[in-house]
Amino acid sequence: MEVLALTLVTLMALLPPTQPCSSEMNKVKDLLEVNCTGQALSTVPPDLPADTGILLLSDNRLESLSTTAFLSLTQLQDIDLANNGLVALHTGALLLSLKELTLSHNALSALPILEGLPALTHLAVAHNSLETLAPGAFRTVPQLQNLDLRGNKMQQLPQEAFAGLKALKELDLSDNLLKELPKELLQDLQKLETLWLSGNQLQTLPTDFFPKGHLFMYVFLTENPWHCDCDLHYLQTWIQKNADIVYQPERGLEETKVEVAPEKVLCHSPAEHRQKPIIRFKLNCSIMEDVDEEGGDEYNYGEETTEKATMSTFPPHPYIPKEHTTMPCAITSSCLPTLTTTRSPLTRPSLSTSCTPTLSPNTLLVMLTSIRTPST
Repeated sequence: MEVLALTLVTLMALLPPTQPCSSEMNKVKDLLEVNCTGQALSTVPPDLPADTGILLLSDNRLESLSTTAFLSLTQLQDIDLANNGLVALHTGALLLSLKELTLSHNALSALPILEGLPALTHLAVAHNSLETLAPGAFRTVPQLQNLDLRGNKMQQLPQEAFAGLKALKELDLSDNLLKELPKELLQDLQKLETLWLSGNQLQTLPTDFFPKGHLFMYVFLTENPWHCDCDLHYLQTWIQKNADIVYQPERGLEETKVEVAPEKVLCHSPAEHRQKPIIRFKLNCSIMEDVDEEGGDEYNYGEETTEKATMSTFPPHPYIPKEHTTMPCAITSSCLPTLTTTRSPLTRPSLSTSCTPTLSPNTLLVMLTSIRTPST
């Protein structure tokens, strides 16, 4: 017995000391914010204040978790569970006030069943191991406005993957392995403003992929191996008609820049047309009206169709790199977006616009930050 007791004492001495979670009022949201970041926790602390509104649990060891652990926190609106090695999240407990849930940088191979979260508006599951989504996976969270699925392993999606998300404004599918997308994927997304498809394996998009009459604010299409043949006619035409909303992200270690850059959506194949802008590529197809009458070069080296917007930058996030969010107004030549950075943990920067009729179309500045960025 003495040997066993001595062993236990030794093991306890080797464990890092548990620090109590700090708490303070979040001045932006007027909620009590409890910070339990980086304390090697394997379970949710049982003695959290009953009026906790924002709970930061990132950088711990919560590999398996049930939302029943939060039932006593009736005012809880934001939970950050990033960087926990999370492999399983069990939902079902009714959390009526929860609006934001961050699950990024974990080890989830399947999307948790989203039950008991009727008020959820922001969901970040970036940088996990998701391979696909179930049809109607988000029907239980119809209030969702921002969905971040960046940096997973998805190769394909069912046509009803986002069914029921009529309030969704931003959808990030960038940096996955998507090879093709179903024609009906966006049909239910009536309020979608920002769509990220950059950094996938897309070679073409089906005809009428973008719903007719739908007005986007930002669409990201770069870093895909687009195959420039007659099957790409639909995408080329769409880019030509919507050149002012086709953006390019440039991610760096310290900042992320975005700019209006339809000419940066490039052909990857066939080899003779590699690195040529899709927007000015001339296809030798009967459906094309502007085929070179003299049968000359298939590529138009004339003036660029769209002027580049001035690059803008935004700061990185300590554990979720290079993020972005939507702008709440239409892009016009008379609107100049500005960044509002009154942010505390799990409150995201918002964009407000000040419209001035004197601005020229070539002075659009754009700053994008993301729902995915719970700050420290």
